Amino acid sequence: MLEQRVGNLETRMDRIESVLLRIEPKINEIAADNKEFRKQIADFGARLSGLEGHLKAMPNMLQLVLAILTTWAAGAAIVLALLKATHP
Repeated sequence: MLEQRVGNLETRMDRIESVLLRIEPKINEIAADNKEFRKQIADFGARLSGLEGHLKAMPNMLQLVLAILTTWAAGAAIVLALLKATHP
């Protein structure tokens, strides 16, 4: 009876060992993919920082556009005032 139990345990251990042998390469493959994924995340972080810099510069760009529009509006107002003053 004890020999039968030991035999069953040996069979189960053989199955477990064969499963572990099949799983091990896949675990190594996942670890390699994980390294590539981390590299991609680092690259994404760098690109995101560049985008953050552009977004921080946007108020300055908006101020520049508004200054140009204001200058054009003032110029147009001067031209219209001169036209109105020269024509009775």
